[in-house]
Amino acid sequence: MDIDWIKNLARLYLPVYLIESDTTKIAYAGYSQIKKNYYIHLMLDENNHSTFLGRRWFWQLTDLIKSYNLDMVVSEISPIALRYFQKSYGYIVPGWAMMRINIDRSMSEICHRSVSDFSDVKRKIRKYNLTYEMLTKNECISYFYEKFYLPYITKRHGEEAWIEDLKIIENLSQSSLLIAIKENGAIVGMGLINKSEGTLYLMRLGLLDGNDEYRHHGVIGAIYYFSVLEGKNMGCRYLDIGGTRPFLTDGLTRFKIGLGAEFVQNLTPEKEYLWLGINEHSFVAKKFKRMNPFMHVKADFSLVRS
Repeated sequence: MDIDWIKNLARLYLPVYLIESDTTKIAYAGYSQIKKNYYIHLMLDENNHSTFLGRRWFWQLTDLIKSYNLDMVVSEISPIALRYFQKSYGYIVPGWAMMRINIDRSMSEICHRSVSDFSDVKRKIRKYNLTYEMLTKNECISYFYEKFYLPYITKRHGEEAWIEDLKIIENLSQSSLLIAIKENGAIVGMGLINKSEGTLYLMRLGLLDGNDEYRHHGVIGAIYYFSVLEGKNMGCRYLDIGGTRPFLTDGLTRFKIGLGAEFVQNLTPEKEYLWLGINEHSFVAKKFKRMNPFMHVKADFSLVRS
């Protein structure tokens, strides 16, 4: 059974939640609790309450702003209804925006302070005596999953963590390598990388036991830095560093931009999108847009800044 087809069909008729605080009133339409929590946290303060409004067909969602005097609406989009939302007032934002670093340059250029924060990463690498080695044995995958990936994702994202099954990681690892970061000779961080057509993909990563102390020691940055070195050794043009939220104020997005990463322009109608409706008469909505610039998708599927 095609699960994606069922999900896309379900997104034609969505549950709608009204969420409001003392200053802001929004609606979220969709099934993803993780996405809903993210946008609530992004748009409102902690003192808010939610009301279930029932379900709406996708063509009814664009009327919610007027019907409930909302500041903003966020809705999950079925690819079947994408064209409808493209013609509506608002913005199409990707669920995740992919990013990559151009490594077809000298290391001095990649690490220059005017280009990236890699000079700060290198400083921590020296301070904490961080080194790396490549691991290829298949038995390392379960070790990576249990001791690095799983505890890191769980501790970093809590209840909102999206944890993949070990079998998925094992499938990813069939043609992949593990890059292991060592602090004074002991492995404290690991990343799963894979080369394909001139691009090195950093697919998953983690810290030993999810210990946040290693993040402060620059181990996450070291995974990216040493992956750049490996990518250059392999003759790659890009290091793909995965997806991030489209909002430029998001912590992970800021971190990746700080490494000199750029957004990948390979969007298609089949990607996962949301509709962001803005009340053009709302001071709150205008302020949110000004304070939280984001990447959105134009009709030709190019990605541009708001």
